[in-house]
This record gives sequence, structure tokens and C-alpha cells, in this order.
Amino acid sequence: MKRYAIILLALCLLCPLGADAQRKKAKKNATPAVVEDPRIQQMLVSTQKVVFIDSMVVGKNDFMRYIPLSRDAGFLEQTDSMGQFTNELKDHRFTTVFDVNDSACHIVQSDYIGNRWTTPQRVEGISNASANNPFLMPDGTTLYFAQKGENSIGGYDIFVTRYDGDMGSFLRAENLGMPFSSTANDYFYAIDEANNLGYFVTDRRQPAGKVCIYVFIPNTTRKIYASENYSEEKMRSLARIDRIADSWGDKALRNEALDRFYAARKHQTQATAANAQASPLQVMRHQAETLENALQLARNYYARASKAERQNLRHEILSSEKELEALQLEIRKEEKKQNAILYKDNN
Repeated sequence: MKRYAIILLALCLLCPLGADAQRKKAKKNATPAVVEDPRIQQMLVSTQKVVFIDSMVVGKNDFMRYIPLSRDAGFLEQTDSMGQFTNELKDHRFTTVFDVNDSACHIVQSDYIGNRWTTPQRVEGISNASANNPFLMPDGTTLYFAQKGENSIGGYDIFVTRYDGDMGSFLRAENLGMPFSSTANDYFYAIDEANNLGYFVTDRRQPAGKVCIYVFIPNTTRKIYASENYSEEKMRSLARIDRIADSWGDKALRNEALDRFYAARKHQTQATAANAQASPLQVMRHQAETLENALQLARNYYARASKAERQNLRHEILSSEKELEALQLEIRKEEKKQNAILYKDNN
């Protein structure tokens, strides 16, 4: 009996110590709770209501060649994951460059004047953090681009800024919000007004080296989901673009947009084939057209240029005029040659 009492006393003394030790062990092994960025909840309730008509998974390093922009929307190029945009007149360009000093990508811009591109200048106001894949709307004012840093909620997010002519610079950029920004990398956003189509590129839910291009119908005014009519999980699903079918309302509207997309893609394929088979005469005509546009821009700029700039421009304009005259002479010779061949074949 005495021995039994001693055992009970020992158990009472040891149990609190064991429980305390277990609590300490559990506390030591506990996984820290993941705290969600509070901006995600703010963006979630203002998720834009967009109709996504199609999607396709392509390689990350060359996704731009799968986007069939109309000529009026400009021209896209991509090198080593860095994007470049040239406007429809081919006289203004935004390019992504890598800066070894801060190991980040930045966006620079340049103009085509006097038969050459001016020295690229960093776009002020948007390049403090790593930025990539610029796209300028035909209005020459609205610029979309991808950027990561303190203002993004993940990797790259989509941002928009506008050029202020009075200030001579772009305004403070704003995050475009969901569904175009996420905790993944959202790389590109563009709107083709001629075809009434938009393109959005992201790596969410994709394997390494791949991205998904979403094709959507751009809204003329901003529309958002009435978040009070949806559960939080449904809102998160819409913001993630889990299923593009969830965005379809009027199927006829989607089908019309699909027809426009297929037509744009067909035109892109035909244009690529035509460029690959362009005759020497076609190439020279294109060169002459580009040179004439550049000369006109240089002449217009000459009127408001400084004295030092005029000296440089005068030489460039004279050289370009001589080059254009020589090119036009070659074009006339080639046209006579082609006409002679055509006459011979018809007789």
C-alpha cells in the first residue's frame, strides 16, 4: 500500500513536467502561419469582370510571336525573355534592357529620327523596380507593362500608367488589379482595338518555362463583380481565372470574338509567309516607305530643334535624302525590269 502511494505521488509530480515538455516541443515544431498580403483581399472585392474567350499554353521565352496583333496596334518582339514594343508608325520604341549594376530589367524608350534610333532613355517613374514587356496604346499615352517590387502582390504584376504632356513624363503607375495581377508572375497585357481583343500572359498554374496566353474581350468601361453575390471561394476562383467558361455570359458575344481571334491569327500566318517570300522590289519599297516616314519626322523636328541639334540633323537629313534618291532609282530600275518580263510573258 505504501509502495502504491509512492508511485501515485511520483506520477503526479512527473505528469505536469511531461505536459509542459510536450507543449514546449510542440511549440518548437509548429509551422509558422502564413499571413496573406492584406492587399489581396482589397483587390479581390474589386475583381474586374472580363470575358475570357480562349487560352493557350506556350513557351515563356517566345510567347509574343503567338499574339496576332493588328498592324494598327504595333509590333512585338522578344529576346531572352525581354520584350520590345514598336508603335504602328515605327518611329517610337519601348525596349526592356538588363542592368548589370542592379541585376534588374528596366524599360527604355527611343525615337527614329534622321534614319536612326536615338540613344535609349530610361522611362522615368516606372523603372525603379524590375520592369518588362511594355505595350503602348495607339493613343500614345497609355502604357501597360509588367513589374515586380513593393507594389506587386507576387512576382510580376500588370501595371498601367499614362503620359502627362504638361509634365513631359509618365504618371505614377497603378497596379491593374485582379484578375490580371496575382501572386504568380503576370508578364504581359495588351489591347488590340482594331480587332476588339485583349491578350494577357501569366505563368500561374504552369510548369517551369511555360506561360498561358488568355484572350479576352476588353471592356469599354471598368466592370467589377458584385462580390456580395458570390462566396469568397468563388471570388478567388474568378480572380485566379480557374475556368474561362465561368466568365462566359452571352455565348454569342464570345463566339463573335472567337471569329475575330481566328481571323487575326490567320492574317498573322499569311503575313509571316508573305514576308518570308517578299521579292527584292517589295523589300526596297518597304525600305523607301520607312525612310520617307523617318525623313518627315526629322524635318518636323528640325523646325523646333536647338542650334546644336540642327547641325546634326542637317547632316542626317541630307544623307537620308541621298539614300532615298538612290533607293528610288533602284526601285524604278527594278519596276522596269519586272514590266519587261511581264510584257514578254504576255506576248
